[in-house]
Amino acid sequence: MEALRDVTRTGLLGRPVLRQFVKFCLIGVTSMVIDVSLAWLFTYRIGWHWALAQTLSFSVAVSNGYVWNSLWTFRGLGTRRRHEQYLMFVAVNIVGLALNLTIMKSVFFCFTGRIINQGNPDPAHWWVAKALAIVLVSLWNFLANRHWTFAHRPVPRA
Repeated sequence: MEALRDVTRTGLLGRPVLRQFVKFCLIGVTSMVIDVSLAWLFTYRIGWHWALAQTLSFSVAVSNGYVWNSLWTFRGLGTRRRHEQYLMFVAVNIVGLALNLTIMKSVFFCFTGRIINQGNPDPAHWWVAKALAIVLVSLWNFLANRHWTFAHRPVPRA
């Protein structure tokens, strides 16, 4: 057990940014499960348009991500009050949602050669688009939240 602690302290996991990224990814998995489950339920079980379903599921997942990232990943970081951080986290994730929808729509276009405006895509295309969007948007969300939402800001001297 002591050897494991030494490896995590001195190895790659000993680097704060990597530890943060691992924590961010673990929380991201829970948010992804929420997002994908709700989006699939709303789209293919309830029959809502995929973009509306994606927007609602993404919103619930964002709130989950904020709570856990503020309590664990970036605990004690940032100099803003909680409501300011939450609004910043939401802003980052709104950009993430726009990227998500753009990536998914681009993948649908690549598969079908047409822009899907009406109805829902084939489920196989949906899964491929969703997987690619998750990877790319996760990188954006981590970097933007680390460097903006939860960034240390020097307190100005009086």
